[in-house]
Amino acid sequence: MRVRPKLSNLYELVGFRRSMIADERERPRVTPIQSRGSRPPIYLIHDLLGDVDCYRGLASALGPDQPVYALRSFSSDLQGLQSIERLATSYLTDLRAFDPTGPYILGGFSFGGAVAFEMARQLEEMCEETLLVVLIDTWIAADCKLRSREQLSILWKKTKEQGLPYLCSKVRNKCVYWAYRTRHLFLNLAGRICHELRLEPPLRVRLALRDEANRRVLRAYQPRVYRGQVLLAACSRTLDFLSKRGNPFFGWDLLSGQQFEIR
Repeated sequence: MRVRPKLSNLYELVGFRRSMIADERERPRVTPIQSRGSRPPIYLIHDLLGDVDCYRGLASALGPDQPVYALRSFSSDLQGLQSIERLATSYLTDLRAFDPTGPYILGGFSFGGAVAFEMARQLEEMCEETLLVVLIDTWIAADCKLRSREQLSILWKKTKEQGLPYLCSKVRNKCVYWAYRTRHLFLNLAGRICHELRLEPPLRVRLALRDEANRRVLRAYQPRVYRGQVLLAACSRTLDFLSKRGNPFFGWDLLSGQQFEIR
C-alpha cells in the first residue's frame, strides 16, 4: 500500500527550504580568507561546487601581507543561474557593495576563473580598472578534447616509454572517473526526484546539482575580448595536453590582447 505524505508535512518542508535560503542570503557573499595586509586585496570566485576553502592554501602561500577574499555560491543561485554573464553581473553587485572603489584583482580556479574574466570584462565596459585577472587552470577552448585515435596513439607511445606501471595508472584513473560519473548521475536523478516532491535534497545531492548547473552555463559561455592584464596559472601536465592540440593557451590568448601571460 502506498503511503502519501501528509500535506502539512510537505508545507513544513517547503517552509524550511525557504527559510534556509533566506538565512543563507543574509550571510555576506564576499568571505574573508585573509583579511589583514597592506597590499591590494585579491577576490577569488568559487569553484564548480561553490567551494571557497580550496583557496586557503593559496592565501597562506601568498603571505600575511596579502588580503584574500572569496565570493561563494548560494543555493538560491541555482534557481536563476542562466549564464556566466548574469552570474558575473550579480557577483559584481555584491563585490562593489563590499568594496565600492577598487581597483580589483580578480581570479578563480576552473569555473571561477571564467566568472572572474567576465566580471573584469564587464568592469572594462564601465570604464573601471581591474589590475589583474588570474585564471587557475581555466580553459574555454571547445575543441581541446582529443579524438579517440589520438588518445590511443598517445597511450601506446607512453606505454612503450614508461612500461606497464603507466598503463595500470591510466586504467585506474579511468575506473575512478567512471565511478565518479555514475555517482554524479545518480545524485542528479535524486535531485530531480526531490524537486518533483518539493523536498529539501541532502547536501551531496545539492552539490551535484550545483556542479551540473555550473558546467552547463560554462559550456554555453562565449567570452568576448578583454584588453586588461590576464595571468594564466596552469599545471605542466595540462599544458602538455593542450600543446598536442596546438593551443597551449586554453584559448585565452585570442581574448586577452597583448597583456596575456602564462606561468
